[in-house]
Amino acid sequence: MAVRAGAASAAALLALTACGGGDDAETEETAADSGGETVTVAINGEEPYSYLNEDGEQEGATIALAEEIFGEMGYTVEAELVPDWDSLIPGLGAERYDAVSAGMSITPERCAEASFAEPEIMYTTALLVEEGNPFGVEDLNDVAEAMESGEDITLATLSSGIEATYVDELGIDAEGVGSADDGMDMVTGGRADVFALTAISLNAMAGETDGVEVTEGFVHDMDGTLQYGAGSTVFPQGSEMLEEYNGHLAELKESGELLEIIGEYGFTEAEIPPAELTAEALCEGDLEALQDIED
Repeated sequence: MAVRAGAASAAALLALTACGGGDDAETEETAADSGGETVTVAINGEEPYSYLNEDGEQEGATIALAEEIFGEMGYTVEAELVPDWDSLIPGLGAERYDAVSAGMSITPERCAEASFAEPEIMYTTALLVEEGNPFGVEDLNDVAEAMESGEDITLATLSSGIEATYVDELGIDAEGVGSADDGMDMVTGGRADVFALTAISLNAMAGETDGVEVTEGFVHDMDGTLQYGAGSTVFPQGSEMLEEYNGHLAELKESGELLEIIGEYGFTEAEIPPAELTAEALCEGDLEALQDIED
């Protein structure tokens, strides 16, 4: 494991203190009582989940949540930027870090390789398109219909993102990219017409970027079944941290503090998973359970 003892970096300690949600002295005391143990958490650099800001400090909704929960467990958090999304889960298996904090979707395929905490964030998908949306696409089904009708339209997705799974199921072609920034560059550079990603990420990234716009968020409809998605922190299989982490997460959900933590980064009550939704159901691909909750 990548957990190690020693003095925590100043940046990590400051981040823990800022996001711990409690008395600064108590937070520092918790870190001191832990013997200065540091937990290494991989991030992908995707706003607003987890990224390094202009000062090189770790920031974002999921890393703030990790700092809160791991802080309660007696650790300080040190983020390790892993720009290649495809390397996140393999890195866990290779013990390069202790957890992944990147808003990663809980899917059966990923659950076969790693252990997911209970759902932390629900999200919708959106499309980054040229300003004016010349192809008039509002969701992935529209993109598929446009392609099938002969439109010369190029779609990009994260190569291992949940959107790539949707595209495969639709039987259409997409350009795979390694990071959200790469997808943005594909559209702004004219090499792709559409980039599919989580709505909150695209809205955060697009900002004041000229020449592009983001469609309304949507839940992908696959043959009449809505593909509700939820993400959480990922651990290596057999991790001894998972049960305790889930315990603290449950307390944050029940108290409403989860929304307070991630709400600072644009997430709303609509993105808070219901208590009935479990990682187990999502790992089993039991979308009917989620459908019942939403109905």
